[in-house]
Amino acid sequence: MKRKLTPPEKKELAYDRDHRTHTGESDRAMSRVWAKRKARLNRKYRRLTDQLLREAIRPDVVDTVLAEEDGTTRELIRKGLPRETNSKKRGVGTLRDSVEAKLKSRSRPRETNRERRERLSRTYIGLILSLERDPNGTEAARLKKILRFGGGELWIFLRDHPKWKARLLEKLTELQEEEQRHLEKERLKAEQKWKWRSPKLRVPPGS
Repeated sequence: MKRKLTPPEKKELAYDRDHRTHTGESDRAMSRVWAKRKARLNRKYRRLTDQLLREAIRPDVVDTVLAEEDGTTRELIRKGLPRETNSKKRGVGTLRDSVEAKLKSRSRPRETNRERRERLSRTYIGLILSLERDPNGTEAARLKKILRFGGGELWIFLRDHPKWKARLLEKLTELQEEEQRHLEKERLKAEQKWKWRSPKLRVPPGS
């Protein structure tokens, strides 16, 4: 006869048997939002499919297809519709791993707002100095990416540090002017190149 497990043994078994799927959302939100999002995408796909099917079985369209005069409709029916997919899952872990990670994050000392501002200030100051030293370096490319795609923390830093904001704007203006001069130089070079390739200039004078 199989021995009945005690509550501690059941809990220990659940730690290794149960799992958590990581999607960037909390466990409760994932179990609720994932199903709704999946149902919404499936409903959208079914509606588009029904719309295409109703369009394809119209009497005038059916006659055209049977007469082999409409390849577009047959092609759409053959290929179907592109189907949207749900958000990506980032892996599956056991309940034990999830609990240990949560306990580890709780034991880690929390960063205060002042410490966070100081850390970000050191980071952005270093990036601005790297841009001034080497505009084509890795750190400079990182700063340009933040400026291009937006970074609220960077704008807060620049708002609180007007001197560094002025230095950054000065360097960016200098880089833009240098790029404009380079583009203008390349344009003039291209014009000269096509000018000397002109057939009129190949003909000797007086001939």
